[in-house]
Parts: sequence; C-alpha cells; structure tokens
Amino acid sequence: MHNLTTLKNGLTLITVNMPHLDSLTTLVAVGAGSRYETKKINGISHFLEHMFFKGSRKYPTAEQIATLIDGIGAVNNAATDKEVTYYWIKSSAKHIKLSCDILSSMIRESLLAEEEIEREKGVIIEELRMYRDIPGRYVWELYEKLQFGNQPLGWEIGGQEKIITKFVRENFMEYMKSLYSPKNMVLVFVGKLPGDVEKVAKSYFLDLPTNSQYKFKPFKKNKTAKPRINIFYKKTDQANIVLGVEGYDRDDKRKYASRVLSTILGAGMSSRLFIQVRERRGLAYHVSANSGSYKDTGAFTAYAGLKLEKVYEGLEVIKAELERTAMEAITVSELKKANEMERGNIALRSESTNFLAEYFGTNFILDGKIETFEEYLENIDIVTVEDVKAVAKELFKKENYNLQIIGPFRDEGKFMEILQ
Repeated sequence: MHNLTTLKNGLTLITVNMPHLDSLTTLVAVGAGSRYETKKINGISHFLEHMFFKGSRKYPTAEQIATLIDGIGAVNNAATDKEVTYYWIKSSAKHIKLSCDILSSMIRESLLAEEEIEREKGVIIEELRMYRDIPGRYVWELYEKLQFGNQPLGWEIGGQEKIITKFVRENFMEYMKSLYSPKNMVLVFVGKLPGDVEKVAKSYFLDLPTNSQYKFKPFKKNKTAKPRINIFYKKTDQANIVLGVEGYDRDDKRKYASRVLSTILGAGMSSRLFIQVRERRGLAYHVSANSGSYKDTGAFTAYAGLKLEKVYEGLEVIKAELERTAMEAITVSELKKANEMERGNIALRSESTNFLAEYFGTNFILDGKIETFEEYLENIDIVTVEDVKAVAKELFKKENYNLQIIGPFRDEGKFMEILQ
C-alpha cells in the first residue's frame, strides 16, 4: 500500500498512491513533543507549532499563508502530542507543489518574530483556558499527570501560563536545533500522486537544516501500594471521571490483547460498559474505554461523564465491569465481534487521506518502521480469550488504579473505599 524511501539528507519519504481520488494530503511529522521538554520550557513544542503559521522568509505573514491556502480551497492544520508533532495541508492533487512550498518554508525558515511571539502568548493562554473550561477534555490532562507524575509524560502538552509568558525567540531556536532535523522527520504524501513525486519531495525538502536529535529521558514508574486519587474541584453539572492503570508500551506484544479488551469493554453501543452504565442504569450519556501506548509505557483507561448524584454507583459499576473480565473469561463471540470492529474501523478510516498520512507519519516517527494494517490485524486476530483474561488479571488490581475526577467534590474517602 505504501512506498518508503530515504532521501540523501536522511529525510524519510512515505507515499501512498490513491489514483481514484482528486485530493492529496501532504504531511510532515517530527519526533518532537512535550516529553522532550524540560520544566523551564514546558509547552514550547505546542507554542512552536503555532509559530510556524505566523510567517516565514518566503511567506512573511500569517495572513499571506492563510490566503494562499484558502485561495486553492485547501485546508491545513497541525497537532502536538507528547512524542510527535505534525503539520499538514490537504488540497487538490494538482497543488502538491504549493503545499510542499508552504510547509517546507514554514519549517525551514520560520521568522519567529519577537512581536509575533508576544502576540501569540495571549492566544496560547486563551487556548489553555478554553480547554480547562471543558471538563471532558481537561480530565485527560489531569489523569496523565496523576498516572505519570512530575516527569515529562505527566506534564500538560500546552504548558503552564507562567512559563508561556517567559518564552523568547532564543528558546524556540534552541528547541528547533535539538529536534527539527531531517533524520528525525517524515514527509508523507497520500492521495492522487504525480509520477515524479520523489522529485517534488527533493525539490522542496532536501535543503532542510541538519540539526541534532535530543533524546528524552526514560519514564520512571512510580510504584504504589494503594490506588491514587485526584479530585479537581469544579462546580459542574456532571462528574467527569477517568479510572485507569498503567498499560503496555509500543513494543509490548500484550498491547494487542489490551486493545481487544478495551474494545470489548468500551467501544460501541454494545460494549459492556455502555450496556451496564448507560443502557441498564442510565448513569451517563458517554462511557468508553481505551488502550494507548507510548514508547516506554502506556495506559488503559475508562472514561465516563456521570450524574453527580450517582457518581459513586457509576464508579462501582465501571470497576466491577473491569474486574469481571479478569475473573470470567470473555466469550468467543465477544472476541470475534471485537476483531471485526477493529477491521471495520480501519476500513472506514482508510478512506481518509488525512488518517492515512497521520498513521504512517506518526508510526514511523515513533517506531522507526511501519506496521501495515494487515500486520496489525494479524496480531489482533491471534489474540485468544485466554490472552485477554491474562491481561485483565495483570492490569486490574486495586494497587494499580488511578482515579481522576472533575466535579464538585472535596472528600476522596468514599472514592478510595470503592477502589479498595
């Protein structure tokens, strides 16, 4: 499905040709993110993402960049995570060169003007405040802080306001020099590709500056003898909770059984959590489970937005459903359904050039290789009922639990009683 080439400057080029389309996604992914930061510059990865849209030597203003993209009916954006940052433009296939020109100029020769940095500080701070006013989103930032503690994986991607206000141009220059190097980047084209796509890539991306590649500090596990609970007091109409445990890293084969387990527990309207929490008891509108991995650790989580007056009952039901999978084996029909859900999910998302570009770009950055959809599904298919039960028994122990809550609560006593 994909072709992979390494250009002479070390930049990895991944192409996925979909000739039946008229569109094209051009994406650049970088091995950079908040876990590469120190406390003094926490938030700079995300801030830099913003600054790349504020003008380059060739396109000196944000307005000019936006006008060019709007002028060809294209859309663009970027995203910063803890281990990867990516930038993309989705356009008509005929505009591949302009997309390359804009992205390469943004990354290669961003102006990082002091006045723009000062102006953008206000924008960043308002973005942080906006997300903190959305409990269903902010609960995840707080959860990772609870699980991973005071180390880069536990810090907020957006940073803290008092740190954001102190950034100067030199901070951005030094950060870019530590990570934004061709050998630490991937260029991805997905869609209707021209026959000379490699030549196009070389024309715009061979002269990227060669910089160093800073290595992040490994995650240090925090051993605990009892559940950890954090309550963020906020007057809300709903209790947002995340109950989770440390999961498996990207190289751990158990991540596939963990993925199947999360699907059975909390994916779709027939999942165990959906049936028990929403359909049978009416305790929540949204409830789900997820299994995610970083390079050297992971997290298995269950999320729900619960009725305030039923929060304790809701937590009891969620915990009981998690632990039931450790005591009683899942059924063969549940396993088969989970496998088919994964297969169908990939089939649907694979129709999006953006999804494919993000998948291939981020996977290569994180793993140095591509796990094809066929390989992924083969690993899912060989998961057995016994594998799922073994993972559940390993994960769902009371000393492993982390519970993050946003709502009008002060006392963690009842929550601790339920978890223990």
